[in-house]
Amino acid sequence: MSWVALPGSRSFRWRGMRQRGLTLLELVVVLTVLAAVAGILVPMLPNLLRKAHKSVDATQSGELAKALQMYQAQFTSYPDNFDLLTDGTTFPAYLPADGGAFGGFVEAASLTADEVKALRRVGIQSVQKLAADRTPNGFHPTRNPYAGSITTDAVSLDSAGTTTPTVKFAVIDPKNTGATSYAAILAANPSFLQTVINADPTARYVVFGVGPRCSMVGQVIQDAPMSTPQKKTFTPDNMYARVGVIFKVSGVEVERSERARFVAAVALEDDELETTEKDVTGFYEVSADPRN
Repeated sequence: MSWVALPGSRSFRWRGMRQRGLTLLELVVVLTVLAAVAGILVPMLPNLLRKAHKSVDATQSGELAKALQMYQAQFTSYPDNFDLLTDGTTFPAYLPADGGAFGGFVEAASLTADEVKALRRVGIQSVQKLAADRTPNGFHPTRNPYAGSITTDAVSLDSAGTTTPTVKFAVIDPKNTGATSYAAILAANPSFLQTVINADPTARYVVFGVGPRCSMVGQVIQDAPMSTPQKKTFTPDNMYARVGVIFKVSGVEVERSERARFVAAVALEDDELETTEKDVTGFYEVSADPRN
């Protein structure tokens, strides 16, 4: 038995209404509203991406610092096999660089025997040198920035400090002049390690990347953290996009204890080494932008 809606009934009128389409005027009104909404939202998208970038970087560097301290507490030493950030001689071209590696915050320089020993005494026995270029089989600038295996790429920090006098590390030296001077660093980031460096102006610092070969992975972190660049020319797929750690390797404090000291975790940006504080303030600077 079939059911048929009678003319004049509510169901008959509803069927008629469902078959009726939008008029041209109604369509124009809808499109005008959508265009107005798009005009408001589209200009906000770049700033929303910048805010997301700052937020993720602040989280990554902050959580990495906690994980490093957790590792040290659990194993009474710091992790092995950080990324050296050089190929042993210089900074590879796939490292973020705008006016020098990481904005000129670091230079490729050797460590003294005492600085190497200070790293060994806190458990850093070896580091991983990066590939000189993009040609090695299976190379990826973030996931696999190496030329060989974890064994062949290892740079041993021997107890005498004699095997690495020619190996170049990523070094911050406040005594430098020119592009890598501390004055130049402060011009880019006025608060960068200010308290630490002012407390001991003679100290030197080394910066490592935390890559997939670091012994932290599988112990206190699941994967090596990545930085989240916001430029299409600087993404994890085309540039090295990891989070870094800074150790003090010389100065009054290190000479007294003969041990390197962990100082900070930082985002390895193309224009600077960005601390958690800088990322957090950057987030609110973007939020305060009147264009947002």
